[in-house]
Amino acid sequence: MASRGKAVLDRLKNRPADNGARGVRRRLRSEGGSALVLVMFIILLLTILGMGVLSATVGGAIRTETRENDVQSLHLAQKGLDESTAYIQARLARITDINPDKLEDVLRGLDKQGLNVSTELGVDSSGKIDFIEYKDKNVGEQTRQYYIDVEASALVNGVQRTLQQRITIDTYPDFLKYAFGSEQNVYLNGAPELKGNIYAGNKLIVSNRAEYTYLGDSNLTKPTMFPQISPNGIDAANLGEVFVQSLKNIEYHVFDPFGGGGETKKLTDSADMGQTVNSILGIGLDKIKIKEQKKFVQINVEESFIDKLVEATSPANDNAAEVLRGQLGDKTPGELSNWLQTANLIHAKTVTTPPVKPSQNEGESDTDYEARLDQYDNDLFAYHRFFMDMNQSYRVDGDLRVDGINYTGITFTEAAKRGNVPKWIVVDGNLNIVNNKPDSVSIKANILVTGDVTIKGNVSFDSTMFVLGRTTVEDAVISGLGTGTDQKELVLISKGPVLVNRIDAFTNADPAEMNAFFYTDAEANLYGVGSIFWLKGGFFSKGDLTVNAVLGNAAEPSGAVMHDELIFSEPQITDPRARERFRVIYNYNVYTDQQSSLPRVRKVNISVSPMRLVSRPAQSSDPAVTN
Repeated sequence: MASRGKAVLDRLKNRPADNGARGVRRRLRSEGGSALVLVMFIILLLTILGMGVLSATVGGAIRTETRENDVQSLHLAQKGLDESTAYIQARLARITDINPDKLEDVLRGLDKQGLNVSTELGVDSSGKIDFIEYKDKNVGEQTRQYYIDVEASALVNGVQRTLQQRITIDTYPDFLKYAFGSEQNVYLNGAPELKGNIYAGNKLIVSNRAEYTYLGDSNLTKPTMFPQISPNGIDAANLGEVFVQSLKNIEYHVFDPFGGGGETKKLTDSADMGQTVNSILGIGLDKIKIKEQKKFVQINVEESFIDKLVEATSPANDNAAEVLRGQLGDKTPGELSNWLQTANLIHAKTVTTPPVKPSQNEGESDTDYEARLDQYDNDLFAYHRFFMDMNQSYRVDGDLRVDGINYTGITFTEAAKRGNVPKWIVVDGNLNIVNNKPDSVSIKANILVTGDVTIKGNVSFDSTMFVLGRTTVEDAVISGLGTGTDQKELVLISKGPVLVNRIDAFTNADPAEMNAFFYTDAEANLYGVGSIFWLKGGFFSKGDLTVNAVLGNAAEPSGAVMHDELIFSEPQITDPRARERFRVIYNYNVYTDQQSSLPRVRKVNISVSPMRLVSRPAQSSDPAVTN
């Protein structure tokens, strides 16, 4: 046993001392260089990632710079369009009296001469206006519009953009576009029915109580329903919209049947403006439109009168017309009257008395007497037709009365009424159209009146009338001259007040609509309380416009009923809007019927269409702009 143990010990002593360590070193020597490979791989990976980040950063910077150049080029091109619009506005602003018939020549003369698009973006940036080109005009049912196409391009650091835009110029006065309105405040008291668009240049004030005067008492009131605004039912352009300066400018008063309430409320203070608008006007909130007063195209009655008076003289050319317009522009009505008679540039028609039927003289033969009777008949016929079939402009010195008995009417030929240069009858005094007969008196003419106008009885109109004095329409039935659907109307533009009263007073049958459009430079008060006021056309005032109206029937007290107020019979609940005593329906035909004689404007409406980006080179001359 001892020898065996010794042998084991000898073998252990003789074995290599660090065989395990040598194995580890041997294994390590077999994996030599792997760390370097791993490090190199990580370095390569980080390099690739770094290059990707760098590439993305550089690419993003390039794209950002390109986008910036793109945006800058678009803005620079837009600046060119803006400068084109400003240039057109400035050119038209120099024209103190805009003649729509001559405006086309002005617009054709527009060009880009002297127009520059300045920029501070650097030497590699430039902008230019490629063209300003008059394209066309559209004389439609409700407007006369002219179209101008403009194009501008810009180049910023190699990025070029070209923009186009259409500019639309509207030359008709704005008041003819509304069924009812004022450049100041509009007061709708009670329940008028207004079919068409409404305009309030300052405030729109609505209440459900009508005020009226009876037996000298001007403080009488009648609680009723609120106004109703709706489309006129004929043309899509008059959708029953209300144009105001701001929603804050709409106020309303709610009165209870016993006279309580009535405090002033603003629409903007309402918890639900949509519901409130529907309650007080009968329309949705989307029908309320904002139109600033500075964009309202006004007229000047005196300047329009002078313009038409110059037209009546048939000037030889535009220069002669401008000289004459300048001479007449500052004259007072008295000086104007003196000029009419002394200048003698318009043919005179002298108002005379009708011929007297002769009696047979003693000893006169029957043959001679018959000859004198024939001459009398011829003179009487000529007298009755003294103002008929006129084909040129005339003046009347002094008052003119058309009564259907002596002078039976005033008529122009179609060419004189609606020609390229329409003719005018100038009444240097008062014009009284008073017809006491059941048959209608016909007025087909363009008329200028230096004094007052009175219209009574049954009269058919195809007429544009400018009045420097007052206008009174009393117990008048104003119909359109013509047959069927081709009935014209009266457009009466008055410097002084327009008074319309006692239309079907205390009657409850449907009245005939007056075919007329009234404008006054003064304030106006209209009533549909004791009387019934139905108008097909429109009413507009430069001053405040107030209407008071109720629904149902109205009657004077009689018999045992003794009080100093009118008696009203409200409509049934099943038809609460029955029997509107005040109704205005807009008539868009006024533009086509009276186009040649409508007033000129002092400024125009300029609107621009959305800009359009074009891909073709900016230097191309074909604009090809569409709305």
